[in-house]
Amino acid sequence: MPVATADSSPAVEGQPGQSYGPGTRLLIPQGRASFVIPAGWQAQRPDDSETIVAVSDSGAGFIMVFMLLHMTEEQLTELLAEPQPLTHDLVFEPTGTVAKKGNRLTASYESGSLSGRALAVMGPDQAVLFFLGSPHTDSGHADRVLDELADSTEFPAPQ
Repeated sequence: MPVATADSSPAVEGQPGQSYGPGTRLLIPQGRASFVIPAGWQAQRPDDSETIVAVSDSGAGFIMVFMLLHMTEEQLTELLAEPQPLTHDLVFEPTGTVAKKGNRLTASYESGSLSGRALAVMGPDQAVLFFLGSPHTDSGHADRVLDELADSTEFPAPQ
């Protein structure tokens, strides 16, 4: 069932195996935050997973969206400073330090021919982590897409 806030479009609860197009506001499983799928991207929630996966229509990479509950900023910073194993054979190694700007933490990674960028948006007692993997030649595009995702992220108003 859609959930609406005063200043946003209704959020759709992503169903396993269903695909969602650009402009759709998706509710993230396990948490109550939502985000808007950027132009040029399709998202879906794989069967038996709480993770949302988006792929670029142009082949510019993939985005994985995770809900992180009950983590402090320090714990989140430590997590982003570690290698990020996305699958058993795809591990992104950190290439710098974690940076903070407002309620956002960012980090950079590499894995073979791919670059990785993580952006965590911190909210009340939860955070949304966007992880974008793309070809090495496309870091400017990755930053723009992640900023767009972060700007569209909404957390529920306190009850």
